[in-house]
Amino acid sequence: MRILFMGYGDLGATVLRGIQPHHEVLRVLTHRTEFSGLGEPHVEQLAAELGLAVSYSAHAGEPELHQQIRDLEPELIVSTNWRTRVPAELLAIPRLGAINVHDALLPAYSGFGAVNWAIRNGEDATGVTVHFMDEELDTGPILTRAVVKIGPHDTAGYVLSKVVAEYVPSTLRALQLVEQGHRGEPQDSQGASFYHRIGVDDTRIDWNDSTTTIYNLVRGQSDPFVNAWTMHDGQRLWVKAAAPPSRCYGGTGGRIVKAGDGGVVIATGRPEHGDNRGIVLLQVALDGGPPVRAVDYFVKFGGYLR
Repeated sequence: MRILFMGYGDLGATVLRGIQPHHEVLRVLTHRTEFSGLGEPHVEQLAAELGLAVSYSAHAGEPELHQQIRDLEPELIVSTNWRTRVPAELLAIPRLGAINVHDALLPAYSGFGAVNWAIRNGEDATGVTVHFMDEELDTGPILTRAVVKIGPHDTAGYVLSKVVAEYVPSTLRALQLVEQGHRGEPQDSQGASFYHRIGVDDTRIDWNDSTTTIYNLVRGQSDPFVNAWTMHDGQRLWVKAAAPPSRCYGGTGGRIVKAGDGGVVIATGRPEHGDNRGIVLLQVALDGGPPVRAVDYFVKFGGYLR
């Protein structure tokens, strides 16, 4: 098929590389590398490597861009990790419409940070959905889905790698279906959810939360994502890795209790939660500093994380 590809970052480049040998990519539409401070040049670099024409836009709303795309006469748009809402005028140009690759099992977890939110919420599965695009984000008819299991101790970085491994196979299956005339299955509104982008303010640890909530936050915000964090002695302390304790350590949430279980135990939660066992910090880092073992960072116990 004759395709206009829209995408950004490593995820976009992954799908572009996967579909280019099988379909005619007429043009690549991407954001500037510095878009929103993300600094991800993967798509434009790959397009140059493959000898594909590139256009840049923040919101894909320019009338002159739309005319250029009409002149190309694409049959389909393929979108992966495009970071803004796509105008309806652009979606209407290809005769077969537009499809998007999303990192969740729609209709749940539409929007942003799907892998992170799924782990933070204690889900045991996520996946990939390829769907037709409409004016709302991630709401169009579904073509293909692939399930990825989430283990109780899996980190976001690990789960993301499993999800990304499904991007190209899922997209190629969806493209076959589109060629065969399939128009997808409408999404069920029951179970639908939308999540916002995750910023630094969204990853601060509340030590009054339960052990499970804090543990899921830490593993759900593992590298390469913005990590969970707390304040210690007036400095931001990033939590790179943690684990549930082997026994219960009670006390006031945020109290630095003792060394134990290969790390440093922090008290968590309130008794009424029924899950205030504490948590073991294994690896931490100060702003701009390298990751270090928690047992090497904390030189004394007592005091509190805030």
